[in-house]
Amino acid sequence: MHRPGGLSRMSPHRVGLTGGIGSGKSTVAAMFAELNVAVLDLDQVGHAVVAPNSAGLARLLETFGGDILTRDGALNRKKLAQRCFSDAEQVAKLNAIMHPLIWQAEEEWLQQQQQGGYVLIEASVLLESGGVSRMDAVVVVLADEDTRRRRVLARGDRSGAEFGTVVARQCSDAERRKAADFIISNTSGMAELHQQVLKTDAMLRQYLS
Repeated sequence: MHRPGGLSRMSPHRVGLTGGIGSGKSTVAAMFAELNVAVLDLDQVGHAVVAPNSAGLARLLETFGGDILTRDGALNRKKLAQRCFSDAEQVAKLNAIMHPLIWQAEEEWLQQQQQGGYVLIEASVLLESGGVSRMDAVVVVLADEDTRRRRVLARGDRSGAEFGTVVARQCSDAERRKAADFIISNTSGMAELHQQVLKTDAMLRQYLS
């Protein structure tokens, strides 16, 4: 059954792709792209809508002050995160600015896509942001926490403590399973992962037809 709030049949169906940090959802998204599925990464969109001199960045400055900028006028994301993520009220203010900007960019991108079929909307916090309600189907990438931790630490861009902070902020795998229409398990290597993507793509095309 298609989700309420989904697109009209004349537009590409929106399929949400999500998973916890280190689950490999970006790798999965790239495999879908190789199957000629259009992919929009909402994490990248979130960066673009607050680029230097953007209206989005101006709104953040009005709300959080000028000290969230780097010396070259870009958003200091670490500083903003430190300020917000320990304060629910500040998080709510941030989301009230960011989510509408991201959703507008998503709609504009969607208008550029071909009619019919489906597109993939990749988002780290699809569930947490309430984005599931905009999707016609949801694909969740899962891997156990130890595996995800090893992957993140191997990348070298986050410490173990930072990994733990992100995990605590994201929803649980149990919640992801409950929201999922399709699950991809990323624990058995690239060949197996690719086979799961092929199978999921075929099931999605049938599910959304």
